[in-house]
Amino acid sequence: MIVGDLHIHIGRTDQGQPVKITASRKLSLRHIPQAAKEKGLGIVGIVDAACSGVLADLKRRAKAGELKLLTGGGYLWDDLYVFLGHEVELVHTTGKEAHFLAFFPDLESLERYGQALQESITNPSLSTQRLRMSPDTWLQSVRANDGVALAAHAFTPHKGVYGNCVHTLGEMFSHPDGISGLELGLSADTNMAMQVMDTHSYAYIANSDAHSLDTIGREFTTYDLPTVDFRSWAKALDQQGRGVVATHGLNPLLGKYYRSFCTRCGFLARGDSALSVCPACNTPMVMGVWDRLRSISDFTGQAVLRPPYYSHVPLLMLPGVGRRTYSRLVEGLGTEIEILYTVSLEAISRLVGDAIARQIEALRRGELVISPGGGGKYGRVTKAQYT
Repeated sequence: MIVGDLHIHIGRTDQGQPVKITASRKLSLRHIPQAAKEKGLGIVGIVDAACSGVLADLKRRAKAGELKLLTGGGYLWDDLYVFLGHEVELVHTTGKEAHFLAFFPDLESLERYGQALQESITNPSLSTQRLRMSPDTWLQSVRANDGVALAAHAFTPHKGVYGNCVHTLGEMFSHPDGISGLELGLSADTNMAMQVMDTHSYAYIANSDAHSLDTIGREFTTYDLPTVDFRSWAKALDQQGRGVVATHGLNPLLGKYYRSFCTRCGFLARGDSALSVCPACNTPMVMGVWDRLRSISDFTGQAVLRPPYYSHVPLLMLPGVGRRTYSRLVEGLGTEIEILYTVSLEAISRLVGDAIARQIEALRRGELVISPGGGGKYGRVTKAQYT
């Protein structure tokens, strides 16, 4: 088994040039291995690898022998496996847009893909550019260069494909079977995604969409791969993700877009009905993932067997856990994933106190009290009495 987070952005190149404008300046290639080690990740996906500055950094590291190409594709960087990806914005014929991810087995195929997109990108040095090419042409370029295509944060407002852009991937692509999987996103889990019949054709995976070092690994997927390399991972996504053991992510209530939110009066949706218009001031709302999925739900059959989704709360989102306490925990007890899931509560209590140990116990038992997020604001764990 190996744990992967395949949606990590680059804030700055090794030379300090901006890549993902909204990402932390500290989020550069050189810092990712240590962050991944602290989190407990075995595989990372760099989704700005085709950006010109990042590509140059990767090529320098490969030439220096830091990145070692695997026989089945992908790279080994010390003891960390690295997959090379690219996030793009594709525009539907209606003018609505959505984000997609492409991953490639090696630098050569990534570079060929980048050259095919060159005339369709305004600034090849920056992340997540809108392409001046059709979704079909983009997907053909991915497949022609031995790539794997995924829908990024498939249900989020603004840039998720389902509900926001189209209702089925067949409306976006002539050959939607060329898409290998869907990224659930921070405000959704497997049960929520299963409400939409069209999603049943694809593997579900969980990734962090990290814009900072701290957020790496906040969502991840456990894979069962015969060998850890790109081709084994690509095959693991076949047949609706038979090689996916489990997805792990934020409790959906913590997501920034879990429920609909009115930017005019600040009303956050609640109750069992999907809302798109504010009942308080009659203004169109930023539609939440829960509300969107409820409004486009079309699956009424029996539950389909899927790998389990385990929800958690990252350590830094727990009340009382700041940077200093986080460092004490990972330096003294192991990786963040181990602390969240397996480290003994007694050991946690001895190191950082009973209050935090009780929170992690409540987390493991599904008993934390969470105020839901919406409209671009994360949900939060309330400082209630934990049982």
